[in-house]
Amino acid sequence: MITIKECQKNQLDLLFEIAIQSYNDTYQYLWTDKGKAYLDEFYKKEDFQKELSAPDTFYFMIYDSGRASGYFKIKHNSLSTYPTDQCTEIDKLYLLKDYMGKGLGKAVMEFIISLCKKNKRPILWLKTMETSDAKYFYEKQGFTQIDKVYLDYHTMKPEYRWILTMRAHIEI
Repeated sequence: MITIKECQKNQLDLLFEIAIQSYNDTYQYLWTDKGKAYLDEFYKKEDFQKELSAPDTFYFMIYDSGRASGYFKIKHNSLSTYPTDQCTEIDKLYLLKDYMGKGLGKAVMEFIISLCKKNKRPILWLKTMETSDAKYFYEKQGFTQIDKVYLDYHTMKPEYRWILTMRAHIEI
């Protein structure tokens, strides 16, 4: 059974552990250093702690049969010409390797879409690596590519540097 619960401040250690492990499960192939420099810069425990208190940032834990299996982060964040009050960004959505391909991602998308409808936010958007399997998952969920940017991280392998911005319109 899949359960999704908003992450509480007292779950910081679990959130951080799942974040590091799921990133390593998913994206080590992008990096010459297996992502160490990227994680050191962008996955700091104190940043997660601050974001757990931010008014427009929301972390959720994903459970499969009671076991923490992943997490996601959504933000009220504008996209190009759309006002912030219409937009929700999926900033992170990661599952642990053992839980991939079991329908958890689809359940998470249904949950996020229901939040968008409830909050009257018709624009749902995200960024994903062009070479990631996640790109195909998001396309199946109705997302379309609206932008493509070349990333310039010194430890990223050149053949994996393209990141896509994708958008979906939610019927409110």
